Amino acid sequence: MFTVAILLAICIVILGGIPIAVALGLVAAVTMVVTVGPDLLFIFIQRTYAGTTSFPLLAIPFFVLAGNLMNIGGTTERIFAVAQLLIGRIRGGLAYVNVLGSLIFAGMSGSAVADAAGLGVIQQRAMENAGFKARYAATITAVSSTIGPIVPPSIPFVIYGSLANISVGALFLAGILPGLVMALSLMIIITVSASYLNLPRGERLPPFAVAARTVLVALPALMLPPMILIVIFTGIATPTEAAVVAAAIAFGLGRWVYRELTYADVANVFWESARQTAQVMFIIALSAPFSWVLIQQQIPNAILQALLGISSEAWVVLLIINVVLLILGMFIEGIALMIIAYPVLMPVVLSLGIDPIHFGVILVLNLMIGLVTPPVGLCLYVVAGVAKVPIAEITREIWPYLLGLIASLLLITFVPAISLWLPNYFGYGLQ
Repeated sequence: MFTVAILLAICIVILGGIPIAVALGLVAAVTMVVTVGPDLLFIFIQRTYAGTTSFPLLAIPFFVLAGNLMNIGGTTERIFAVAQLLIGRIRGGLAYVNVLGSLIFAGMSGSAVADAAGLGVIQQRAMENAGFKARYAATITAVSSTIGPIVPPSIPFVIYGSLANISVGALFLAGILPGLVMALSLMIIITVSASYLNLPRGERLPPFAVAARTVLVALPALMLPPMILIVIFTGIATPTEAAVVAAAIAFGLGRWVYRELTYADVANVFWESARQTAQVMFIIALSAPFSWVLIQQQIPNAILQALLGISSEAWVVLLIINVVLLILGMFIEGIALMIIAYPVLMPVVLSLGIDPIHFGVILVLNLMIGLVTPPVGLCLYVVAGVAKVPIAEITREIWPYLLGLIASLLLITFVPAISLWLPNYFGYGLQ
């Protein structure tokens, strides 16, 4: 009964409009006072501080900074130009380009919102100019942005790795093939709908000299994702150090290679990056005492018993977890939901022998689908603002692509090798 009361309280407080971080801290503090007394609040302060001291979390501000620098410094335009050169000529070509561009940009920013807000502006404008309806362009931009936090680097994977004490490098490897599966599923749906919707064809292949110059100009930007992965997986740098390198390279590209980043822009980028980082870290900080309360009250054990009471089969429990996360993701912001769900679900996962790396991919993919699921999908609001299209119109258009993403989720859930083959190949076993 107490378990239900706490979980119900957090849902009521969040749905009541109180910010996620404040809601987590408030429920944790009230529970401590009710169960033990005011003397326990010193643990609240300790846990809040401890929640932000994990070394991998230092990667977050630098990946955020790198993404913002690339959006302002001209890197995203070059990425889109190369993607358009590769597959922009077939029917619905720019829709494929949109997905491919997001796949490439995912290897740099680690953020769905950065993709939707930065690359999305370019994608939206190009698709509308080519004859695509604004609502269709906005829909493809929104769903393709979900690939960002799955393909490494990934801010949600950094947070999950910090919470679960799992190698962030292993999580980065685990996201590569699932990201490709997501991109493929979206492209299949575009292919099926291209003739039915009479999507426009792209421009003809430009002369070789023009194409070569496009690739050559974009080459420094295209080299950034493999460089980040190489320095991580060869042990040259940790993911945190690689994030610093990514931010430095993004600054160099924008300032001295593409020469679109001014020093006045830098001040604005640093301020926006600091604001975005503060929002994430505030949630992480106040989630720590909330997680402590859940464990202290043995709530994960109660949920474990409830789920195992339904079935002891891992696939059934995973299916239930997916359904619950997809529903909650419609109402709760992704990182906040991860932080709430992790201490509740991890004991269940470990008891069933599910690899925590595999579960990390499942968890983050659920959260990404939530970003494009009404009524509270953050990426929907971002692209609606960019495209100046009402949310209702995007919502009517988005369902086939949501089904494609859910199909990818189920495939990745029930075929663990998609997530685990690369980590196992590089020597990361069951954690």
